[in-house]
Amino acid sequence: MDPVPVLIITLAYITILAFSRKVPTFLFLFTGAVVMGLLAGFGFEQVLTWAIEGMGNIFSSFAVIILSGIVIVRLLSDQGLLDIIISGLRFDIKDRGVNAGIIGYILSIPTTCCITTYLMIAPAMKKPGDKTPGSNRPLYLVAVGSIISYVLIFPTPATIPLLTGLAPDYPVFNFDAITIPLSFAILVIILLLSGFLYRKTKRETVESVPPEILPEEKIPANIKIRAWAPFIVMFVAIPVGLFLLQLSHLILTQFIMLAGMITALALAPPDIRMKSFSKGAKFAGLILFDFCSAGAVGKVIVGSGIANGIMDSMIPVLPDILVPFIIAAVFATVQGSRVVTAVISSEIIATTGLAETLHPVPLILMISAGTCFISYLTDPYFWLVQRTTGDDITTVMKHYTLPLAVAAIIIFAVALLLTAFVFPYVENAALLVG
Repeated sequence: MDPVPVLIITLAYITILAFSRKVPTFLFLFTGAVVMGLLAGFGFEQVLTWAIEGMGNIFSSFAVIILSGIVIVRLLSDQGLLDIIISGLRFDIKDRGVNAGIIGYILSIPTTCCITTYLMIAPAMKKPGDKTPGSNRPLYLVAVGSIISYVLIFPTPATIPLLTGLAPDYPVFNFDAITIPLSFAILVIILLLSGFLYRKTKRETVESVPPEILPEEKIPANIKIRAWAPFIVMFVAIPVGLFLLQLSHLILTQFIMLAGMITALALAPPDIRMKSFSKGAKFAGLILFDFCSAGAVGKVIVGSGIANGIMDSMIPVLPDILVPFIIAAVFATVQGSRVVTAVISSEIIATTGLAETLHPVPLILMISAGTCFISYLTDPYFWLVQRTTGDDITTVMKHYTLPLAVAAIIIFAVALLLTAFVFPYVENAALLVG
């Protein structure tokens, strides 16, 4: 069967199961990979081999990173130290929504999971029983802020596969020198947009944060150190890994996260240490296997030749500069996960000429834009926000889906500008280092 019908049938299969919300993500993605390979005309053993290899590639890349990030969060949460971190990140800003957006933006990177960040922060951002207009604004801004940094700043599970797959030799600092200012500027725009959407709402202030978050001046110094130590060690590990050990992108990230987890475990009381690790490992396993199933899809797409067939079909019809964005937007809409989208998109595009004619920075930005362009019914984060806010779907679309679409458009526009004026089309662009 031709590649395009194979992809359409597979996407329909994944979409139906995703919308049903009755089948685990791992199962519908993994079986989707198998269905795709069989429709393409390959034998069951070959397809299963590709799928398992793809899972193994993702597991080796993300297992330590995701486990470390979630175990750190679990350890801090079980010791009551997360409230201290949130309290220390208020920045003396009176607008509680702005505070929430900034905190989500910052914590999404070290936690390695934007949903985990939301689960950490959401309970502290809304008073129990508060149903006043605008009371949910901080929750929406935590969600959107956490996604903005997650899809743009290295290292996160959404940016690691893009950089390692499309630009393994490109300096991380050069990439972040572009994406950090860009992501923060987008965050500011989203905060302003949120203020406009809630312009008739009485302003919320940090004084309405629940009293269980202790005032920072009353927290003993040794408790503060214990709360912040994992993150301090992670930042110290960056120059050590880069300049002393000269680690690659992927290994550097694993080294940083492992250092943070070991620090958190070492400082935790013995009665909490093993219990928190077990809880964190169980949650990390659920996330990790969902990501691994994306690797299965990506490997089958590439191994079966479907990726090249799809690109050959799209490029004569669409401007090639739109292809990375459209591929990412389609896969994100179908199955909802930004990491899954990043993995599959990088697998597809790495095998095409686009990776050699577009500079890696705008190319990665185009894919990142596609991952959050349509965040709707298949997005698990959408339903988490809907459940925690209690708002109807239309309201969630207004304050979650719409701001993310705006962010995606800005990211894509910046990618086009960079391609036009800074990083023009060149041969072998993915091999450039600056």
